[in-house]
Amino acid sequence: MPKVAIHCKASISDGMGHIYRQTHLANELKKQGWEISFYIPHFAPAIDLLSQFGFTPVLINPESSISEYFDKFFDFVVFDIQDTTESLVCSIKKFTHWIASFEDLGTGRNHVDILIDCNLAPSESKNLSPSTRGLFGTDYSVLHPDFTYYHTQSRHFSVCLQSALITMGATDPQNLTFPLVQLILQEKNDLKLTALVGHNTANASRLNDLSTQFKSLNVLGLASNMAQILWEHEAVVCAGGVTLHEATAVGTPAFVINQAEHQQTKARFVEKSGAAINLGLGKKYDVEKLRKALGLRKPELESMSLKGKKLIDGRGIFRVTEAMTKLIKK
Repeated sequence: MPKVAIHCKASISDGMGHIYRQTHLANELKKQGWEISFYIPHFAPAIDLLSQFGFTPVLINPESSISEYFDKFFDFVVFDIQDTTESLVCSIKKFTHWIASFEDLGTGRNHVDILIDCNLAPSESKNLSPSTRGLFGTDYSVLHPDFTYYHTQSRHFSVCLQSALITMGATDPQNLTFPLVQLILQEKNDLKLTALVGHNTANASRLNDLSTQFKSLNVLGLASNMAQILWEHEAVVCAGGVTLHEATAVGTPAFVINQAEHQQTKARFVEKSGAAINLGLGKKYDVEKLRKALGLRKPELESMSLKGKKLIDGRGIFRVTEAMTKLIKK
């Protein structure tokens, strides 16, 4: 039975995207007989999420080296902390045969065996050291397997936009959800609007109050059927993290408000591909551009949907697990 250690970050500021991605990866590896160990900082929502899937993480001090917590040898160590250092990666090598890292722009990236980054062009892998295999591009976006199914399902759009989903991530660190809902209800009060709220309780209480005034507003907590929810809506207002790729995979046009500067690159790329509209960064997003997006009609929505599906097919999780499995079989 192959053993893998997964080290990822999660916090109010970092959000839950890293832990969701690694939970999807871990569940797929578990199906294939792998033994999974998680190493994460003490963040209650992340601990709760892992427990739902039967994983009990080792809780670490982010200021300490992960190697201090390893008490056994692993076939694979997976980092999802973004920027690793050369010293961190090298300190791990005595505990594992192989190392993979996600979206890593740190000095450690040239010392891992597999570097996965769905935000970089495949051609950029030529800049890596010969010993590192780069899995670059949207073919390697790791999503829940449900997205593979909904990617294949036909989409039908109304003459003008009739439904939209708002989801600004599991933590919404800039508290964007509530003012966005207010704005959209003022602009288009006949729109069937769904707001997803995560661990930001301030958003939840205010939105529930608002939903008693507006029958077109539906407020949901964190959902396990994200692929279905996205597919059921004609557009989504979301951050430029994992949700943007999820929307693209099922052909849901995305209006993107980035929660962090590094998300801007992904949002610009997807906008250039014709599958999204990039509204900018945080509370400084382009309100007028959002108003215009809410007025999109069937031909524009259909075009964005088709272009999104061409970008991401939802099978990235299987490509990544296949690459890991091939390495341990060497």
